Formats: sequence, C-alpha cells, structure tokens
Amino acid sequence: MFKIYQYIYTILKMNTAKDLIQKWHEVLKNDDQGLLENLIADDAIFSSPVVFTPMEGKEITMMYLSAAGQSFNMEKFKYTKEIHDGMNSVLEFETYIDDISVNGVDIIEWNEEGKIVNFKVMIRPFKAVQKVQQKMVEALESLG
Repeated sequence: MFKIYQYIYTILKMNTAKDLIQKWHEVLKNDDQGLLENLIADDAIFSSPVVFTPMEGKEITMMYLSAAGQSFNMEKFKYTKEIHDGMNSVLEFETYIDDISVNGVDIIEWNEEGKIVNFKVMIRPFKAVQKVQQKMVEALESLG
C-alpha cells in the first residue's frame, strides 16, 4: 500500500508541460542566454523548417534558437495558442519578417528534469519559409 502512495505522490509532484512552459516564456521575455542554457537538455534535438536533418545537441540547439530570435521580428512575435499534453507543448505563433506575415508552431518535448529535449519549428506560408531561410542563414553566419 505504501508503494502506491509513493507512486501517486511522485506523479503529483512531477511537472507537466503546462507547468514547465513558463520557463520558455521567461527565456523569450528576457532574451536571456543563461536561462536558455539551463532549459535545454544536453541531448536536445532541434528540427528547423529550413534544414532537412534534425540538429542534435545542446550547443547547436541553442545556436538555432538564438538565430531564430534574430531572424524573427520579436517585437511583433506573439504566441496565439498553446496546447499542452503530458510532457509536450504546441505553441502557435505569429510574427513578421520584413513585410511578410509568418505563422507557425513550436513543438516542444520536455524531459522529467524540466528541460527541453526536442524542439521542432514549423512555418507557413511558403513565402515565409523562404524568408526565414534567408534570415536564418544571415543570423547563423553572424553567430559563427
């Protein structure tokens, strides 16, 4: 019986994506690389809408997220919808790059330590994907 109570306590104590997403919002709000570094797992995977192969590892995930922050107009960037299920979050966003309207989703998977292990970005329309690709190349070149 004691093991059942321990199991229930562990489940109740566990964070869910809905609890953890505030950490991500804090990173965006403060544009803080230290907070971002603490939030990304060492074995994180980043999937970009403009790169065919997923990027593996904390360093490259942070680099792509930083480049995305430079590419998007963060003054106009806003999340319009959030859906959380267990340890997964899907956040729909809108912004502009130059005069092009960008609509997309961030798909985030969290681990039990409250860190991001998988971050996937999907963008529409095609014109926006092309503009994001152009801006990401510029941003990555400036970081490297």
